[in-house]
Amino acid sequence: MQRGKDLYSLKIDEEFRRLIPPLSAEERKQLEENILQDGCRDALCVWNKTIVDGHNRYKICTEHKIPFHINYLGFRSREQAIAWICANQLGRRNITDETRRYLIGKRYEFEKILGVANIKGSNQYLRKVDVSQFATHPKFDDSVRITKERLGREYHIDPATVLRYATYTEAVDKISEVVPELHEQLLSGQLKITKDNVIKMAQLSPSEIRRIGEEIENDPRSYKGYADTRGIMPKNTPHKVQLAEMQIGAIKDMPEYDPDAEIKSLALTIPSWVSSINRVRTTAKFNEATDDALKKLEAELTALKAAADTMLSTIREDN
Repeated sequence: MQRGKDLYSLKIDEEFRRLIPPLSAEERKQLEENILQDGCRDALCVWNKTIVDGHNRYKICTEHKIPFHINYLGFRSREQAIAWICANQLGRRNITDETRRYLIGKRYEFEKILGVANIKGSNQYLRKVDVSQFATHPKFDDSVRITKERLGREYHIDPATVLRYATYTEAVDKISEVVPELHEQLLSGQLKITKDNVIKMAQLSPSEIRRIGEEIENDPRSYKGYADTRGIMPKNTPHKVQLAEMQIGAIKDMPEYDPDAEIKSLALTIPSWVSSINRVRTTAKFNEATDDALKKLEAELTALKAAADTMLSTIREDN
C-alpha cells in the first residue's frame, strides 16, 4: 500500500541500515541533486514504521523538508524483513564482491530460520530465533538443504559456496561487534583482507580484534587500497601490525595475479541481474506503475544495454 506524498517521521533500525551498502560521496551528492531538482520520485519501503529501503532518500528529504511516498510492506517477522532487504540489495549493480558474499550469507542465515521458525513459532518482534533449539527436529536439515540449494540456483553458485558465504558473514558480524567501523571498511573493499583471513581474524579474542582495529585506524595506508600481488607488506608497516599479521595468518596475503579475476567476477554477477529483470518482468504490474518509475527503469535498462554492447564489442575486437 502506498501513501500520498508527505513528510513522515520514520524509525531507523541499525541492523537494517547496516545491510544497505553506503553511497560514495559522489553518489550521495548526485542523489541529493536529483531529489532537490525533481523531488523524491521513488517511494520509501517501510515495515512497522521502520525503513527497510530508502535510508539515504529519507535523510536527504528530512534535511530539506521534501515530501515523499511510502510503500508499506507486510512482513510477518523481523527475519522475513531482513531476508527481503538482502534480496533487494543483491539486485543492485554496484555492490562489491565482499558485500555480495556477505548479503548472500546473511540471506541464507535468515531464510533458513524462516524455514524452521514455524515449528515452534516466533514473535514478530523477536530479534533472532535461536535455531539451535530446532536442530534435532526432522524439518531442520530439510530447511538447511532446501535453502542453500535454492539460493545456489538463484545466484548461480554451488550450495557449498552458500555455506562458505554464511561462515564469512558470521565472521564479519563478529568482527563488527568488537570494532563497528570495520563493517563498512571490509564490505566496501577498502580493506584488502581475504575471505579466509577475515574468518581467521574473527576467531581471535575480542582484545586482539580490537588491537588490530586500532592499528588499522592508526596506519590505514598499510591496509586500505593494498594491491601488491606478491603479498609483500609495505616497508613502513609498524611492528605491531606485523605481529597482528602473524597472529591471523598473514591476513593481507594476496593471490598471484589472475587476468581472469575481474572477468569471472562480472560473469558471476550478471546472472543475478538477469534473474531480477525476469522476476520483475513476470510479477510487476506495469500498467499500474507510475510514468516516473517506468521512465527510470527504461533509462537504466538502456544504459545497461549500452554497457553490454560496448563490452561485447571489446571482447570481439580483442579476439
